[in-house]
Amino acid sequence: MVVSVLKKTFQSDYAKVFLLCLLTSGLMFLPSIIINKGLFTLVGDFNYQQIPFNMLSNSSIKHGDIFWSWATDLGSNFIGSYSFYTLGSPFFWLSLLFPASFFPYIIGPMLMLKYCVAGITAFGFMKRYVSDKHYAAMGALLYAFSGFSVVNLMFNHFQDVIALFPLLLAGLDKLVEDRKLGWFAAAVALNATLNFFFFMGEAVFLILYYCVRFLAEDFRKYIRALPKCLLEGALGLGMACFLFLPAVLFTAQNPRLNAFLYGPSALTFDGARYLEIIKAFLMPADLMPYQSAIYDSDFTSSGAYLPLFGPVLVIAMMIGERKSWMTRITVLSLAMAFVPLLNSLFYMLNASYYARWFYMPVLIMALMSAVVLEKRNEITIKKGLLITSLTTALLAVFLLYYPWSPSEKSAVFHPDLFLVYLGVALAGLAATYYLVWRFKDSRHWTAMTLAALVLFSAGLGLFNIEVTNSVYSYQSGSNIYNTLIKTGRILNTILPKSEDYRVGISDDGSNLPMVSNKPTVNSFTSMVNGSIFKFYSSLDDPREVKTIIPDSYFGLQPLLSERFYIDTAQNRNDYLYAQFNNGTNTVYIYENKNVLPIGFTYDYYMTTKQFNMIPAEDRHLVLLKAVVLSPKEISQVKNFLLPIPVSQLTSISSGNYLQDVRARASEASTYFHRDPRGFTSKIRADSEKYAFFSVPYDQGWSATVNGLPVKILNADGFMIVPVNEGNNTIRFNYQTPGLTAGLFISLLSLAVCSGWVYSGKKFRKRLSNPLHETPGLERTSG
Repeated sequence: MVVSVLKKTFQSDYAKVFLLCLLTSGLMFLPSIIINKGLFTLVGDFNYQQIPFNMLSNSSIKHGDIFWSWATDLGSNFIGSYSFYTLGSPFFWLSLLFPASFFPYIIGPMLMLKYCVAGITAFGFMKRYVSDKHYAAMGALLYAFSGFSVVNLMFNHFQDVIALFPLLLAGLDKLVEDRKLGWFAAAVALNATLNFFFFMGEAVFLILYYCVRFLAEDFRKYIRALPKCLLEGALGLGMACFLFLPAVLFTAQNPRLNAFLYGPSALTFDGARYLEIIKAFLMPADLMPYQSAIYDSDFTSSGAYLPLFGPVLVIAMMIGERKSWMTRITVLSLAMAFVPLLNSLFYMLNASYYARWFYMPVLIMALMSAVVLEKRNEITIKKGLLITSLTTALLAVFLLYYPWSPSEKSAVFHPDLFLVYLGVALAGLAATYYLVWRFKDSRHWTAMTLAALVLFSAGLGLFNIEVTNSVYSYQSGSNIYNTLIKTGRILNTILPKSEDYRVGISDDGSNLPMVSNKPTVNSFTSMVNGSIFKFYSSLDDPREVKTIIPDSYFGLQPLLSERFYIDTAQNRNDYLYAQFNNGTNTVYIYENKNVLPIGFTYDYYMTTKQFNMIPAEDRHLVLLKAVVLSPKEISQVKNFLLPIPVSQLTSISSGNYLQDVRARASEASTYFHRDPRGFTSKIRADSEKYAFFSVPYDQGWSATVNGLPVKILNADGFMIVPVNEGNNTIRFNYQTPGLTAGLFISLLSLAVCSGWVYSGKKFRKRLSNPLHETPGLERTSG
């Protein structure tokens, strides 16, 4: 029986697509994995974000630290910070089968699995639109290994979105065309849980898809299905609310979302951006941090090249079947890509340009290519081939030979790399000519085309991986393992076990504290608590994707309890606590003797107006004298704190620095302990006043002092609470905002959705059996 089940499984179309994608992704990834003895690394964000994020999420979940992450910058909402990267991904949860330190070894096979899943889901969507499943398999390969997938290799979590997006369109088709309930709701729930931010862009595309695919085809027929679609969409979103709601509430604090397109910038890009968009469709994907032309580096995810065929078959269908819904939605998508305001609809109207929605029209383009391959005797590719060839040639000549600026002879920065991509694009055009035109009736055409697609797709991906490893050889697998995993492990044995301090790192982008799970002052992530952005903005040093504290802001070291500083360079002026070799570098740990524990009191306050009047370069020092409060908070502290004397504000200098540190240290935490639900501090005060904690303010925090509830005030992004004269035991508890409500909505939506699907099945069953035999009577014919 087991043998028959396995035989049936491997004979299924889905299994064949899986194996095709596994073969392709294996050829793409395995050489690098083998060379690096099982490790898989790339460059930049992949090494210093994706690996630490997954390792931190893995260890946090296994240790029950699922509410507040102390190792994410100064501390952040764990669910909010990692819902975008890890927590909604089924692939991440699969990785929990392994220890956190194994992640650099399993990420390669995990990426291969994601490509296979992308192929399966794309196949499931496309097989409706072709009569021969072989063409759906070809379209699935085009989608899974498109330029968008390759250019975004360094963003591991993007691959999750690519893998599961086709389920949305397939689920909508099932609901509207087949009247099968529940599939669309399940697809919405899965994708909204997977990545809340990408889902918002996908919702825009779903609206376009429904309007173009259905309403424009037959408005009277398909408008009747709209209520069902809206209901299942709402239920699906509701089922995802256990993660979706906390994530949205958290991300709403991020100032990066506030940027907006104004005036002419909403209507036109600069010329270079238009060229980059055109290049994204005509030529294979470039390396994000090492672009061959137009931009030195480009992190906008501009990639839409279909392996082997490029846009040839898409253009052929646009010319040959102009009234097709596929043509209309592709033309509409292209128009939106070229207009900044319309493009930003897929990115929550953000002013920064991103092409991180291109995988959506790429799916349609891959489907169009599959349809043209099946109809190659009906739809001529001559014009598509000619237009693509001519456009590619013109683009190449312009980029190679037209002056880019008075000092730059062309827009090509790495000619060898550019010529390889150009040569590959031209080779694809030649292969398309022979496969789809000259030998389209060949006896072994299907096998030849599939083989060409596999080799072409795998070759492009392998080339980009190897070029990345070559250009960034200092970020090799062994070096990254030593720099992150090995260093993190050694730090945990060397640093003190006390919990009242943080560490700083010289490499602001490595996220090493996430791997060692140590509280830190640095991070390389844009998903941090909104109060952290507020704090650095008040210092006139706005934070973007990294926390980089200038060396001149030394007053922040005691304020933020930065006791240790980790560097790979030797500094003889600082106190060396320890040093070790991680196999790649010698790591030096320096100790700051003038550090304050997390938690100390203030006697004075200053207004935000007073604080803003102080020169930016001196603000780090005045923070050791008084706590910064808004007028709203000041009215609540008047019986506990005094306004700072003017003499204190006019005598700000580094000479008073140690005096201010000692004043704060006189009433600081004598005990500080972190646990999965918050932290506890003990402080002795000489009078009623406020205790300050350099922990980001968040609506999820609640506090008690000596067992009695107290109100937490927001002090320039941090928390202060009133304390009594004498001994104080201060307890802070954290509950993720939106988590309880989100869980309730999810359970309610799941119950309603189950009832909806069950009632639909009962109704359809009743319709399929309208007549029932009545006992004692015989039906006669006559």
